[in-house]
Amino acid sequence: MTPRVYGCIIVLVILLALSVPLAAALTEDSSVPVAPGLMALPAVPDIMQEKSKLQYDWVNWKQDGDKAYEQGNYEEAIKNYNQAEGTLIFSDPNRYSATEKSLANMESLKAGSYQKWGGHGDEAAKSAAKSKELQASAAAKDKAEHSGGCLIVTATFGSPLASEVQLVRSFRDDSIEKSYTGSRFMPGFNAWYYSFSPQVSTYINEHPVVRPAMRVLITPILEIVLLAQTCYTLLSFNPELATVTAIIVGSTLYGLIYIFPTTMAGVWVARRRGWHGANIRSIWPAAAAWGALLLLIIAGVIFSSDLLTTIASGLFVIATIILVVAALSVSCSRYIGRNDAVVQE
Repeated sequence: MTPRVYGCIIVLVILLALSVPLAAALTEDSSVPVAPGLMALPAVPDIMQEKSKLQYDWVNWKQDGDKAYEQGNYEEAIKNYNQAEGTLIFSDPNRYSATEKSLANMESLKAGSYQKWGGHGDEAAKSAAKSKELQASAAAKDKAEHSGGCLIVTATFGSPLASEVQLVRSFRDDSIEKSYTGSRFMPGFNAWYYSFSPQVSTYINEHPVVRPAMRVLITPILEIVLLAQTCYTLLSFNPELATVTAIIVGSTLYGLIYIFPTTMAGVWVARRRGWHGANIRSIWPAAAAWGALLLLIIAGVIFSSDLLTTIASGLFVIATIILVVAALSVSCSRYIGRNDAVVQE
C-alpha cells in the first residue's frame, strides 16, 4: 500500500472512534434518527454528562424522571422525582404556592410510577394523598399571597398562613372593608403602612434574631385587632357604625399602649423641672377637632364623597390618639412628680 492509502485508513479509524460517543448521545434522544449500524455500537460513558448533574436544578431531575418513566424504568423515575423534590425544597425553604404546586405534581407522578411498577400500591396511595394535601396547601397559599400581605406581621411570624396574619387579614377584608367608611379608610392607611413596611419586613427576614422582640412588640396590636373585631361583630347590623366604633376602639387602645407611656415619661420630666401641670379644659381644641372630623366622616358617607371620607377617616385616627393620650396625661399630670415639685418650691 502506498502512504496515501495508509493515511486514508488512519483518518477513517479516527472518524469511527469519534462517532462512538456521538452515537451514544444520539440513542438517548429518540427524536433524532440514528443509523442502525451506529445503534449497535457499545455505549461509552459520558463523563461530562455525569459531572453536569452536580449543577442540576429540580427541572432537570424531573425531566430525567419523565424519561425514565417513558422507558418503563419506574424505580429510576421515582428516584429522580425524589431528587427533584429535595432540590426544589432546598431552593425555596419558604414553600410558596408555586413550589407547593410543583411538589403536588411530582407526588402525582410518583403515584403513577408506583402504580405502573406493580406491587407498590401502598406507596402509590401515600403519594396520591400527599399530592392532594399539597394541592390544598398551594391553593391556600396562593390566596394568601395574592390577597395583599400584612408584611411586618408575616415577616415576624414567618408565614403568610400564620394565625396572627390571618387574624389581621380577616379583620381587614371581612369587616373593615365591607363598609363604605372602611373601604375609603384602607387606601389611606395602606399608603402610610406600605411606605415603610417593605423595608421593615426585609430587615426582619434578613435578621431572624429580631423576631422574638418583634413578636413582643406586635402582640398588643393583635389583641387590639381582636377586641376591635369583637366590637365590629356586635354592631355588624350597621356596618358604618361598626367601622367607626372599631376605629375608635383601635385608635384608643393603640394610643394607650404605645404612646401614653412615652408621654407620661415626658410629663414626669417636666414636673421634675417645675411644670405645674395643666387643666383638663386645655385639651378642648383636640376635642373640637375630633368632633369635627367625625361629622366630616358622616358627611362623606351620606354624600358618598371618596376623597372627603378618606382624608377625614385618616385624620380621625390621629385625632383620637391625640385626644385620648392628652386627656389621660393631663389628668394624671397633677399626681406625677408632685412631691418632687413641692420640695423644689
